[in-house]
Amino acid sequence: MNERRRALELLRRIERESAYASPLLTNDSGFVRTLVLGVLRWRSRLDFVIDAFAKGAIEPEIRDILRLGALQLMFMRVAPHAAVGETVALVPLRARGFVNAILRKISKGAPEPQDVATRTAHPQWLIDRWTRFYGVERAAKIAEANQELSYPDAMTDSPPPDATRSELVPGMWKLTGSSGDVDGFALDEGSAVIADIAAAAGDDVLDLAAAPGGKSLVMRARGARVVSNDVSLSRLRPLIGKSLLVVSDGRQPSFARQFQVVLLDAPCSATGTIRKNPEIKWRLHEDDLASFASLQKQLLASALDLASETIVYSTCSLETEENDAVVDDVLRKRDDFVRGDVAKLVNGNVARWVENGVLRLTPEAGTDGFTAHVLLGARASRPL
Repeated sequence: MNERRRALELLRRIERESAYASPLLTNDSGFVRTLVLGVLRWRSRLDFVIDAFAKGAIEPEIRDILRLGALQLMFMRVAPHAAVGETVALVPLRARGFVNAILRKISKGAPEPQDVATRTAHPQWLIDRWTRFYGVERAAKIAEANQELSYPDAMTDSPPPDATRSELVPGMWKLTGSSGDVDGFALDEGSAVIADIAAAAGDDVLDLAAAPGGKSLVMRARGARVVSNDVSLSRLRPLIGKSLLVVSDGRQPSFARQFQVVLLDAPCSATGTIRKNPEIKWRLHEDDLASFASLQKQLLASALDLASETIVYSTCSLETEENDAVVDDVLRKRDDFVRGDVAKLVNGNVARWVENGVLRLTPEAGTDGFTAHVLLGARASRPL
C-alpha cells in the first residue's frame, strides 16, 4: 500500500478508536511512522497554517490529508513537488483542486505563530496550567521538549556504537534511530530513576501496579526481592519467568503480609510522556484529572497498609492533582507515615530535579516526565 495512504488510514483509525499510535505502527516503515507521529505531534500548528489559507469548514478526512501535506512541507525534507503531488493523489476528485491550492500556498511560506501553545502545538489549557505551576519559562521548555523526537532507552552492557550514555541512570543508554536490537531491555530513563529510588540490594519490595514490568526488572537487577502485582495478567506477560507475579486489583490486593518497600507507579494522565505519545495532547481533557486522582488515592491508601517502612509514590504525570494533592489528601487521614526527601536517595544529576523533597523530572531533562514522593513509616530504617 502507498505509504502516505497507509499513514492517512492510521490517523483516521487513531481518531475513531482513540487508539495509541505506537502499537499500530509496529510493522510500518520509518516514513509511515514519521508521517503519523509528525501529524500527531504538530497537529494544532498544522491546523493554524491550513486555516490561514483555507476559508470555511473542512471535513475531517480532507483535513488529515492537508495535515500530511503540510507536515512534509514544513517539517520534513520532502521535495515540495513530491509533497504536494503525492498528497493530492490521496484526495477524492471533488476536493483535489482545493487541497492542491492550499498546499501550494504553504509551500511558498507558512505563517509563524506567536503564542507558545500554537508554536509548540499544545492545547492552551495544558500550557496555562504548566505556566501556573512551573512558571512561564519552564512551561515553554516542557512544551518544546515534547516536540523533540523520542528515541528508545535500554539497560544494557553491550550498547551499539551510536548509543549515548544516560546522564541520569548508570548502565542505561539512549539509542538513536539507527540503533538496532540490543542485548538488554527497554525502559525510559525516568522509569529507571523511579526504580532506583524505590529499591536497594536486599530490599523486600512490592511493585503494586507493575505492568508493563520495567521497574520490577530494574529493581531485581539492583538486588531487591520483588513481587510484581497488577490487575491485568496480559500486561504482566513480559515478566513471566522473570519475577514473582500476582494478579489482583491494587485497591484490594491479595496479600496477607506487609513489604518493607512498596512502589506505586500509579495509572495516570501520562502528561509526562507526550513526546513519546503525542496523541495524549488531543485526547486528554482537564476534567479527566479528577477521575485519575480518585483511583490514585485508593491505590495509595492500599500501599500505606502494605508497607512496613517506605512507599515510593510516582506518576508519569506533571499535574499536581495527581501528585501532591493525592499525597496530601491520603496523609491527612493517616499519622503513621510522613514525607521523606527524595534528594537523599538519588545521584547528583537526578538531585537537581528534586524540589522540596519531591522529584519533578520534566521532559527538558531528555526523558519522560515523572513526579515522585517518598513516604516513610515509623519503622523506616533510614531517616529521610
